[in-house]
Amino acid sequence: MKQKFIDTAVTVVSMVIMFAAGYYTNHLINPPELDMPVLSQAREVMENHAWYPVPPIKEQEYGMIAGLVASYDDPYASFIEPYQHELYTDTFQGSFGGIGSEVTKNQAGEILLYPFPDSPANEAGIEDGDRLVSVEGTEITEEDSLDSVVSMLRGPVGQKVSLSVYRPSQETTLDFKIKRQEFALPSVTWRILEEDAEVGLIRVNLIADTTPDEIQQAVEDLSSSNASKFILDLRGNGGGLLEAGVEIARLFLEKGTIIEQQYAGSDLESYKAKQTGDLAEIPLVVLIDHSTASASEIIAGALQQQDRAILIGTPSFGKNEIQYVFKLQDDSSIHVTAGKWWLPGEESIEDFFLSPDIVISPENYSDSEHFLKAIEYFSSID
Repeated sequence: MKQKFIDTAVTVVSMVIMFAAGYYTNHLINPPELDMPVLSQAREVMENHAWYPVPPIKEQEYGMIAGLVASYDDPYASFIEPYQHELYTDTFQGSFGGIGSEVTKNQAGEILLYPFPDSPANEAGIEDGDRLVSVEGTEITEEDSLDSVVSMLRGPVGQKVSLSVYRPSQETTLDFKIKRQEFALPSVTWRILEEDAEVGLIRVNLIADTTPDEIQQAVEDLSSSNASKFILDLRGNGGGLLEAGVEIARLFLEKGTIIEQQYAGSDLESYKAKQTGDLAEIPLVVLIDHSTASASEIIAGALQQQDRAILIGTPSFGKNEIQYVFKLQDDSSIHVTAGKWWLPGEESIEDFFLSPDIVISPENYSDSEHFLKAIEYFSSID
């Protein structure tokens, strides 16, 4: 069964290519069968006259494949060796050794923790909004980047990490020692905004099969906590499954064409919203930034184009290519652009990106600034 994956760097349809034993290596390493006599001659020269040691056949094979892929005029085509493919898969699945907490930075530069349900952080007693003071004795300051702090919290599975937090509700500093676990990052996290208790924040980390259901669960949970307005945060979301992105757009729309797409040599296809979505009536704004790409751009673009929600933030990444990922027999993979998608009515499918309705300037770029702009917008439509 094929799935279409789309993200900032590579694809998104997963396929397995199995070759009969020996076929793949023989045909690549013996180029006469590929009608590449110059390559065969060059390899013979290296084998017979090179001063430095001849690399193993596997290294030669990988080098040839990488050169083959690079020769195509495809900026997103790539050859990924087995260990790199595994890392890529882990990243897409969101698995890592950590404490299981959303880590955010507020306007004051403070690092705040929001533990995921049933995570090591949650079980240890970390509470929503605890301010991170130190990790392994290293003080956390406003100069520390969010990425560097997240890196400090992550590490080998089973190892403990010591951290201190300041809890505003108790006006005290608390110390914790939390064992890192292999933790699957949820595709969606949510919470009530500190700035406005009627606004629920839904942060979508990646676009997976489960994401539409998780978004519906988020709205249900936030509504039970008296949220009546919602922010869909797609910042930093590099994409995921194309079909899941379309399903998320359908949740919020009544009808209309969401995207059109076409593969080389194939007919034009359209994805439509044919009935009113379960979340079509909720007040909504969408946050985007330069890392919002592919499947997340499908969601944001469809909602903006159909006047369902405004976009707040900075221009999106701009990636409307669809790629196939071919997994090879040794677990390496080739990623090849196979088609494009676009929003209906676009004059050109080249130079694509989304422009926000409310722009956040680099000087004021922070979570709080995004949230305040959303609150101001909700107030203007009440």
